[in-house]
Amino acid sequence: MRYCSSLTSLPNELGNPTSLTTLNMRYCSSLTSLPNELGNLTSLTTLNMRYCSSLTSLPNELGNLTSLTTLDISYCSS
Repeated sequence: MRYCSSLTSLPNELGNPTSLTTLNMRYCSSLTSLPNELGNLTSLTTLNMRYCSSLTSLPNELGNLTSLTTLDISYCSS
């Protein structure tokens, strides 16, 4: 889903595919928030949010991502 510059939010259902291992949201510059349900992606190993310049916070539920080894939030605004 990278380079989705018009995307402002993600559906809560994104947390449903629990076997997902990689989520690349790089360059989604209008994305302002992430759903709490993202914390349900317990198989996720890589989350790339690089250059999501409108994203100002991450949900606490990301702490549930026990398999996560790579989190790239570089070049986000805060």
